[in-house]
Amino acid sequence: MSSIHGQKEIVLSNGQKMPAFGLGTFRTKNEQEMTNLIRTALDVGYRHIDTAKFYENEHMIGAALKTIFSEGKYKREDIFLVTKLFPNKGVKCIDVFNQQLKDLQVDYVDLLLIHFPYAPPSDDYQQWNQKPVHQVWAELEEIHGLGLAKGLGISNFNCQMVIDLLSYCKVRPVVNQIELHVFNQQRNLVEFLKKAKVYPVGYSPMAKYNEVINNETVKAIAQKYNASVAQVLISFMFQQGVVVIPKTEKPERLQHNFDAQKLIFSEEDLETLKNLNSNTRVVNYYSNPVFFKGVPLFD
Repeated sequence: MSSIHGQKEIVLSNGQKMPAFGLGTFRTKNEQEMTNLIRTALDVGYRHIDTAKFYENEHMIGAALKTIFSEGKYKREDIFLVTKLFPNKGVKCIDVFNQQLKDLQVDYVDLLLIHFPYAPPSDDYQQWNQKPVHQVWAELEEIHGLGLAKGLGISNFNCQMVIDLLSYCKVRPVVNQIELHVFNQQRNLVEFLKKAKVYPVGYSPMAKYNEVINNETVKAIAQKYNASVAQVLISFMFQQGVVVIPKTEKPERLQHNFDAQKLIFSEEDLETLKNLNSNTRVVNYYSNPVFFKGVPLFD
């Protein structure tokens, strides 16, 4: 990691510098709130913004960025912008992505990811709506070749999926965005990704916060360091050497979350937190049956 302007950065395998702490925007769907959220985040020190076609808020992020850039304090080059799309059969990625650029009101994104290696089938499993990843990746490589996406990546890919992609890709994926938190640490996958130079980015670092907040172990460590449960959860993943992108819809929480980077645990407390790993996911077929349709994607 390097550090520029107080924000740690990861140098990706293609030479891009990615801020190691980002803002997840899932569920934020009010334009004025989005503008206030992003403006406040930039003032705090965030430079990495994560979104996706699936979040249905890219047009709000675009409007927010247009407003913020017009104010003169920040410009496009100050922001590392990441978005994602799905491998939907019968749809050209360039058509989807051009609409994303239009919605985001930018000429390029810093990273474009395949959101899932999967598109939901029909309810009876008789119709499969997924375009094979090798076809999607070839289309993303064309987008990259046009300069519309500075780098390419993946999300929710397991080890075998990454190996397959690395065996044929012409443009290497530089990140794999996966669910990472104290209860789903995926240490073997994280280690593999680092060795393969496909850097791990952790979403949902606070897990299901409302359920975690009363965990006695996490609460005790938070009290010991005069920190909040949220800061303990974020800091733990940050100290595993992954990029973290906690989400919030509350501007007043941005500084609080960002400050979690400063929290350093003792080796003993790190081990205690590591021992909380239970391979429990927030995102899975049982938590989102409408999307997964019973497909045990992560099993």
